[in-house]
Amino acid sequence: MNTPATELPSSGQAPAILLPDPDTVFLARAERFEALALHHGLGEWLGFLGRLSRAQHKALAAAGPGLTPPAADVLERARKHRMPPISVASFERPAVWRDILRDIAGDLLENAPVGARDTLDALLITSAEELDKLAGKLLDGEPDRDDMARLPYIAAALQVVLTSIASQLDAAALPLMEAHSTCPVCGSLPVVSVIRNEGPAAGLRYVHCTLCNTEWHVPHATCVTCGDREKVTLHEIDGDDGIARAESCGACDSYTKLIVQGRNVRIDPIADDLASVALDMLVDDAGFVRSGPNYLLIGASE
Repeated sequence: MNTPATELPSSGQAPAILLPDPDTVFLARAERFEALALHHGLGEWLGFLGRLSRAQHKALAAAGPGLTPPAADVLERARKHRMPPISVASFERPAVWRDILRDIAGDLLENAPVGARDTLDALLITSAEELDKLAGKLLDGEPDRDDMARLPYIAAALQVVLTSIASQLDAAALPLMEAHSTCPVCGSLPVVSVIRNEGPAAGLRYVHCTLCNTEWHVPHATCVTCGDREKVTLHEIDGDDGIARAESCGACDSYTKLIVQGRNVRIDPIADDLASVALDMLVDDAGFVRSGPNYLLIGASE
């Protein structure tokens, strides 16, 4: 029998939904990328993603009035029908998202690796129509191979937009979705689940949205994809620091990363996920399929 997603400590202090803090979310991510890059075999790539996160932080801080939440009646209708209020399936992207993309690309150009520089240069002169097509392909989950190198930057700009809007909502007015794998704000899939060691949510498990940086509670030892609690298995790499583990489900053959905050460690769901790609390879080889994407990993080989 599945445990309801609303099962929280009786104290009621731990919220079911955690909205992103626009002042810290991308800055803290940048700092975590930079720390991970110091002693990692993928250090150059992680360091570049740290600069990307700093560009996102700058873009979010400068975001104009175009990034406003839906009207009150739209929010109420979404709440009544238990639907994400800014669902990526129907949300009309504000035109300013393209300006944010160009700002991010421009910030990254100066110190970008040669291959990335070519992609960033191309994005700066890409038409609005083509950029909207790329965003649609990304969110539909049907990108073309030729688009792969550009998609992490498309995703980075969309993350800024959706994170900004999500941060302006009222978490107490948002219901959890019936499916553990659906973000209650934008309807996207989770990138990983997280267990932190501080604050009212300490010790609880939250899953982290790959797009708007919202987190929502899912009970421990519960498959994020199908809700099964009988065939869940943990995987980890011997000799690793234990921060990243994988929780696989034998009922639906999916897996979700589990990022566990150790003592005095500042984790970040996106950064720690990408720093543990070796764990993905291990679980992939065992026949399990990842439950949700990390949009900054798309096209990494290019």
